[in-house]
Formats: sequence, structure tokens, C-alpha cells
Amino acid sequence: MSERIAVLLVALVLELLGGLGLHNETLAARGRIEVYWRCEQRCQQRIDYLNGLYHEVTSPANLQHEIERRKSQAEIANLPQL
Repeated sequence: MSERIAVLLVALVLELLGGLGLHNETLAARGRIEVYWRCEQRCQQRIDYLNGLYHEVTSPANLQHEIERRKSQAEIANLPQL
């Protein structure tokens, strides 16, 4: 009978240690998920910012302004020196 109790106690201790290990791994996994989620959020914010910047720069009004600026620079460059 004492042999059976010893086996059960060993099994209980192993199960307890295994459970604690799984609990620690669960907490570590949650931490890793949080880090990846924050990284994804930062990347999405950068993507949104750059998309907005791209659309602002390539808007028809800005493109027309850039064309006019380059034309005026070319005209100034072609003026004779005084």
C-alpha cells in the first residue's frame, strides 16, 4: 500500500511541476503575443502615414505645382546672365 502512495505522490509532484511549467510557458507566450501585436500596430501606423504622404504628394494639385515649379526653374536657368 505504501508503494502505491509513493507512486501517487511522485505522480502528483510531477503533475504539479508540469503544470507550473505550462503556466510559465503560457505567461511567456502571452508576452510574446503582446510584443508582436505592438510591433504590428507600429508597422500599420507607419504604413498609414506613408500612404497618406504618398497620396498627398501625388495629388493632382501637387503634381501641377511641381510641374510649374520645374518649368519656372528651367526658364530661370535659360535667362541670359547680366
